[in-house]
Amino acid sequence: MKLFKQLTLVTVILSSVVLTNKLSANEMEITANEQKISLDSKSHIYSGNVRIAFANGNLSTKSSHASFQKGKTVMEGDVEIILVNAIAKTQRVTFTPSNQGIVAEMDKVTFTYK
Repeated sequence: MKLFKQLTLVTVILSSVVLTNKLSANEMEITANEQKISLDSKSHIYSGNVRIAFANGNLSTKSSHASFQKGKTVMEGDVEIILVNAIAKTQRVTFTPSNQGIVAEMDKVTFTYK
C-alpha cells in the first residue's frame, strides 16, 4: 500500500528524450518516440518508450490486474491513469520508484482530454 500512496505524488527523471510534451494543467511531462494527435486535439497517442512524469497528485489508476514484483508495480489489462483533465489508457504499465518519485513506463498510451 505504501507504493500506492506514492503514486499520488509522482515525479520522474527522464532520459533519452526523443519527444517531449509538457502540460502545465497537470504539471505532467510525456516522452515517447512518436506522437499522433487527432484533428480535434482531444486524443493524443504516444508510442515507443513512453515515460510519464507527474509533478502533483492529481491522478489515480485502475486496471484489471496489478502485481508487485521486486519493488515495481505492474498494472495490466485496460489500465487507466485518471487525471484532472484527461484519461490515459494503456494495456500495461510499470511503475518503478526513483529518488524523485515514480517512473511510469509503457509501450503505448492514448490520452483522451475532457
